[in-house]
Amino acid sequence: MLLEAVGFSALAFGLLLTLSFHVFELERRQLGLEQIARNATRYYLLHPAADLSEAVDAFKALDSQFEDDELDIEVKCQPNDCRITGSLVLLEIKAGINMAKAFGVVP
Repeated sequence: MLLEAVGFSALAFGLLLTLSFHVFELERRQLGLEQIARNATRYYLLHPAADLSEAVDAFKALDSQFEDDELDIEVKCQPNDCRITGSLVLLEIKAGINMAKAFGVVP
């Protein structure tokens, strides 16, 4: 019985350890995606003539964890023209189950 308890405890600890590594990896990807969204939005707000999807691709290239991922990018502006001073720009990026949003106001 003691041997079964030790075996079950070792198995449960292994599963718990595997789950925690998976959660940490998921959180690391989420933080990286949020960093890409924030930096791309900042770059676009400082250089409104630039293309926002190119800015996302440039910052994605700096983060090796997303090199094989296809990022889904959605840009919304209020009003519809993102180049008008005072426009609200909302950037939403998705990579698998992770999603990040960033917004800013065009100066």
